[in-house]
Amino acid sequence: MRLFFTEIKKIRHRYIWLVYGAVFMVISLWIGWSMSRMDSYEITGQEYFYLLISLSLMNSIFLPITLACAASRLCDIELKGNTFKLLCTMQPRHSIYHIKLFLNSLYLLAFSLAETTLIPLLGHYFKVSQPLPTLHIYIFFFTTYVVSLVLYILQQSLSLVSGNQLFPLFLGVGGTFIGIFSAFFPSQAFFFRLLPWDYYLIGCPINMYYESATREVTYYEIPFPKVAFLGFLLFGIFIYFFGKNIFMKKEV
Repeated sequence: MRLFFTEIKKIRHRYIWLVYGAVFMVISLWIGWSMSRMDSYEITGQEYFYLLISLSLMNSIFLPITLACAASRLCDIELKGNTFKLLCTMQPRHSIYHIKLFLNSLYLLAFSLAETTLIPLLGHYFKVSQPLPTLHIYIFFFTTYVVSLVLYILQQSLSLVSGNQLFPLFLGVGGTFIGIFSAFFPSQAFFFRLLPWDYYLIGCPINMYYESATREVTYYEIPFPKVAFLGFLLFGIFIYFFGKNIFMKKEV
């Protein structure tokens, strides 16, 4: 706990909470505006399905660069001050990696809970007719938190071993572009499942079908891709051990 509170003191002026808070506000305002502008007949009886797939899409767009910024702000204190050698004389090297990961996992937990809570709140505000799909909302929370945590592990590992923070940030920007273009491809595509940034949409329990002739959108339930997500979790475990091992061997 001593190391945890020390880390909190180090980042008290980094305002990482503000990064996540700003993104949450943008997403909330965007989804609220889109719900208010949409004609009721377009999504009557499918309002929660619309919210779930829209939030998943916005997560795939906003969160990759957000996670890259959070990792950079958490890690560049020691990198700028070149204090890793000093820190390693006072605490185990692996604790540096783990404390930063644990701290950001709390930010992600708060963000995921806030975003999940937003769904029933918007449903109540707009007086939607669809029954609350509790199971789908639980899946959304699980997907948002787990995918964000794995992507953050990737970003933190890169930030800790990179002398320049531009490369991890560029990777986050690339993930954002992948999130934008992933909406144009079916989630069942094999290539789609090779990109970790796409798992916000892959793990979404809702899909949509657009009928170009009538310009109607139909939202429908899909089974959770257990095999694909298991592979994603194994990828996350591999990145964790690989990134930590590289950091442990880094010359300071």
